[in-house]
Parts: sequence; structure tokens; C-alpha cells
Amino acid sequence: MSVNQGLLIGELSRQADVPVSTIRYYESQGLLKAPERTRSQYRVYSQEAKERLQFIQKAKRFRLSLEEIKQILALSEQGIAPCKRVSQMLKQHLVALDQHIQEMVVLRQELANRYQRIRTVLPDDDLEEFPEELCNGSVCGFIEHDDDNHLLKAEPHEA
Repeated sequence: MSVNQGLLIGELSRQADVPVSTIRYYESQGLLKAPERTRSQYRVYSQEAKERLQFIQKAKRFRLSLEEIKQILALSEQGIAPCKRVSQMLKQHLVALDQHIQEMVVLRQELANRYQRIRTVLPDDDLEEFPEELCNGSVCGFIEHDDDNHLLKAEPHEA
């Protein structure tokens, strides 16, 4: 294959918007086939390699791991339509994402509640005049105490 029939790695990198190091990594992991080489040992990638690289990038957008992508590519290379397996993978990712979102919603509420309780006892954001007794803990009682009882003992800040 001549350079005229393919892309050098730098051009593939620019066209696919993927760093050269990533292309080499994908090649080392078997996600991209080893390209043809010129007489001077420059890698020359085919249009198929560019399309495969674009597929990998799109699959990563859906948070598929490189191992999952490798499985999909292997099925395709075997002449097996991988869409059923992709559907299963995406369903698994949706379940995990939904669980993560729920955890994040709970965490956000916990943070908001903690922040509101802290703000009721904290003076304005002037840290130099911060009453140390409010922070009773080895580092910061606002984080260390799970029950916020130490906040309830403090006098509320009047705005």
C-alpha cells in the first residue's frame, strides 16, 4: 500500500480527532489491526481503519469499555451481527447509570441539607472570625459528625 492509498498516522489522528498515542494504544490492544507500512516503516492506515477508529470513539461515547468494544468488533469480524450483544451491554449500562443517578440525587440532597444546617449556625463567610467551638472534631466536625447534633447545640446565626 502506498501513502497515496492510505493515511499516515498523523493524518488519521487529525481526521478522527484522536491522539496519535491513542491510535497506537488501540493498535497494541487489538482494537485496530496493525496497518501496512511503507518502505521507510511509516504506518499507513486504510479507510477501514479510520471507520473502525470512529466506531470505537462513538462506542466510548456510550461508556462502553474497550473490552466491550473489542467483543463487539470480534463478533463483527466473525460475521455475527453484534447488535443483540450491544443491546445487552447498553441495557446494563442504563441500569448502572440509573443507579448512579439515584445515588447522586441522594448525595445532593444530603449535601444541601448539611449545607443549610451549617449555614444556620455559621457567621457570614468571614473565616477569620469563625467560632472554633462550632467545628468540634479532629479536623472538621461538620464532616465528621453524622448526626449534626453538635450543630444544634450552637447558637443560630442571625442574618
